[in-house]
Amino acid sequence: MTKDLTVKTSLSTIGSSVVGRSLKCRFRQAKHLILGIGLLSVAACGPLISLGNDGPADDIYTLRYPGQVGAASPTGPIIFVNSPIMAEGLDGRGVPVHLENERRTSLEGASWSVHLGDLVRDYVVRALSAQTTANMISEGGLDIKAQCRLGIKVWSMEYVPGAVSGDDRVELAMQMSLVRLSDSVLLDHPTFTQTVAVGSDSNAAVIEGFRTAMQATAIDYSKWISAHMDGCI
Repeated sequence: MTKDLTVKTSLSTIGSSVVGRSLKCRFRQAKHLILGIGLLSVAACGPLISLGNDGPADDIYTLRYPGQVGAASPTGPIIFVNSPIMAEGLDGRGVPVHLENERRTSLEGASWSVHLGDLVRDYVVRALSAQTTANMISEGGLDIKAQCRLGIKVWSMEYVPGAVSGDDRVELAMQMSLVRLSDSVLLDHPTFTQTVAVGSDSNAAVIEGFRTAMQATAIDYSKWISAHMDGCI
């Protein structure tokens, strides 16, 4: 009697093991089937996952001040340049295009090397360092004791296509605020504007329009800083 019970128990244990392995195998098969169906579904979505070439890459452009940066001045004030505040739709790597009826897009086949706000900040720092006796600092200079802070608001910096090619232009509007840090007095806050005609609708001509507008504006705000920087001390 004991022998029969032992045999039956062993058979039961073996049967449970076989059933368990069978269930695990079926579970793995079902899991693989579900995974395969999921992959097929994702593949059918098309644009959600790109496995091939999306077309030619954009040409990458930068805006770099063309002049030489001046040496540090022992008598000039130290001015900290804030990161620019960009108007809606301007701060990105796409080259902004302003269309009629307040529509926006970006220039096809062209991109900035970094976000436009970063390009503007670096350009302003280099231009003022070259064209004034002020000591300009920006990112990385927070631990330096400055006498003034320069705030920048870019209201417009975009390519505006005209009704005909001869009317194409680049528009730039940049407001600056010079604040003395010792007592938080606003010394001045003018707005500088430039409109530059674009000779053709090629991307290179459009980017050259941006560069020309930035250079002309740099002359204006450099003269302004030179006239007001004594108020920082």
